Amino acid sequence: MARPFRNPDTVRGANQYNDAAHQLSEPWPEQAHNVRLVGHSDLSGWGDAFQIKVRNGICYVAASGINGHNGITILDVKDPKNPKVLNQLSDGPAARTHKVLLISDEIMITNSELRPDLRDEYPEAVGGLRVFDISDPVNPKFMRYAEAESYGIHRPVYDANRKLMYSSGFKNGYDKKVLLIHDMSDPANPEPVGHAWLPGQKEGEDLSWNPDYARSVDCHEGHGFGNYVTSAWWDGGIAIVDCEDPSKPVIKWRQNPHETHGWPGCYHTFVVPPGSEFGICAQETTTVNCDDPPAFISFYDMRNIDEPVIASTYMPHDIDPETMRPVDSKWCQTGSRYGAHNLWHDMTSDDLLYICWFNAGLRIVDWSNPFNPKEIAHYMPAGNAERACPQSNDVFVDRETGLIYLSDRWGLGLHILELTV
Repeated sequence: MARPFRNPDTVRGANQYNDAAHQLSEPWPEQAHNVRLVGHSDLSGWGDAFQIKVRNGICYVAASGINGHNGITILDVKDPKNPKVLNQLSDGPAARTHKVLLISDEIMITNSELRPDLRDEYPEAVGGLRVFDISDPVNPKFMRYAEAESYGIHRPVYDANRKLMYSSGFKNGYDKKVLLIHDMSDPANPEPVGHAWLPGQKEGEDLSWNPDYARSVDCHEGHGFGNYVTSAWWDGGIAIVDCEDPSKPVIKWRQNPHETHGWPGCYHTFVVPPGSEFGICAQETTTVNCDDPPAFISFYDMRNIDEPVIASTYMPHDIDPETMRPVDSKWCQTGSRYGAHNLWHDMTSDDLLYICWFNAGLRIVDWSNPFNPKEIAHYMPAGNAERACPQSNDVFVDRETGLIYLSDRWGLGLHILELTV
């Protein structure tokens, strides 16, 4: 069987939405199964949102979506039916600051990823990590940058067990993003201690991947797994990094169904939830109208950590095995993305899988048997006159209340949800 078609000329990034063909004559209505809408906020116009964190009734939503907002919206969600915007911290356009982490009750960190086309216009912009004092949770105070090289940092992930941070970031002398490791013993002063890369990323090295299929190879995300880091490398697949010595991390193995079998690339997240010996791999759909095959979820049997195997996959709707596009073409006629993106990072082996599926909304999956995952609930926000369907982008579950927080990439705001099963 031939490899599924990927359009080499497709437009990627925010511009892909501009004038994209669609066949929606009116907004899609809300669709819900075993999920109830509790509350909603348009985030005072900053509804093109990304990562969400909630603590003690205060919600932080980072924005850097396609409508051009950059910064953080802070809401009071103690009454989730009536979320109230308390503060908005606006960042300049020079960098994406779309990730937010609550390291402690006193320290918040966001990323700073410089926009290449604006570097000359904003030469003073700094890439890396931005550290805030949140002793007053509603009025964060900027403390300092933990500067990184080149364009800075895309996605930081905090490993509380080891007090380390794993980030996809840039480093001089390397092609695209590598895995950066910071010592977080002093949360207000992240200290770089090591970095890992795939052979071929360092200047002068031979490529360890096939460039005919793996067109863009760089680190997107890393998660702690004991003394290892499970990492996703975009078109380069997934890898395990031996991080016993954080100053000298070593790639243990790399596996890439994108190169070997033609599955979609853009490996976004690879995580083994605490308490499990099975990994969850999420890819990211990066094109509109299914120009590339939609991304999906793979479950990995990690009981032999040296030779993991795929146990199963999950997609919410039937896929044609030859084209790897949805059988129901409506998902590919919206001028938007269809497929997997972010999952809830803080899950454990006992939790359900919450995964954003862009125009198919939020999907909730029982993976207690990783060989037979089953969707038990979903929620698709209603469209509006400007955006006829959702682009569900990121999800967070508040353990204190059990409520689900869902952000949208292109302006539909923040939805607060409740699972009803």
